Amino acid sequence: MKFIFYLGVLAGTVFSTHASVQKDDHAPYLVYLKSHFNPCVGVLIKNNWVLAPAHCYLPNLKVMLGNFRIRVRDGTEQTINPIQIIRYWNYSHSAPQDDLMLIKLAKPANFNNKVQPLSLATSNVRPGTVCLLSGLDWSQDNNGRHPDLRQNLEAPVMSDKDCQKTEQGKSHRNSLCVKFVKVFSRIFGEVAVATVICKNKLQGIEVGHFMGGDVGIYTNVHKYTSWIENITKDK
Repeated sequence: MKFIFYLGVLAGTVFSTHASVQKDDHAPYLVYLKSHFNPCVGVLIKNNWVLAPAHCYLPNLKVMLGNFRIRVRDGTEQTINPIQIIRYWNYSHSAPQDDLMLIKLAKPANFNNKVQPLSLATSNVRPGTVCLLSGLDWSQDNNGRHPDLRQNLEAPVMSDKDCQKTEQGKSHRNSLCVKFVKVFSRIFGEVAVATVICKNKLQGIEVGHFMGGDVGIYTNVHKYTSWIENITKDK
């Protein structure tokens, strides 16, 4: 199973994630939510908590951290079971609003060069700010179902007004929109651009099937900081 995914994020720039040379980008906060269903990506926010889209609430979920390459082990690999999953109280499968959940790990993750937590955004990001899109992808020699590479791209954040004018962004609340200069279409494409990182803080997490075309819709993490901190605080 080979996937070709082209995504332009800055004017005049087109990225191909299946270029002749692929590297595993530095994104130690990314975790892979492995299940028997569609791939999903989460973010390690504490040593025992992961923030992820609520639509990734799937049976037999395993949280994978560290190196994702099956054929090349480096000792950073960790697979941890969840012991508690808390979806945002107002989440609904029929709408993209409030698409967040928290996953408590059965044991704390061991930090290393490929496993590190990411801080949450403490304010809204200004329109036009170029942020990092961080996600997972399939290497050229990976014919399996599960991604094995971390990939980073850059893209500008849209204003709320411009976002509301788009097909994907209209009627959204608590959302963050990112402009893709080149339209993309790909199976599991949202996995490759799963998170928005602005100024080294987690600003947005994708809302699944509401992404596509030239606009990406993300849950604005800043709007949920109080809920996240209240649940994950040490007791």
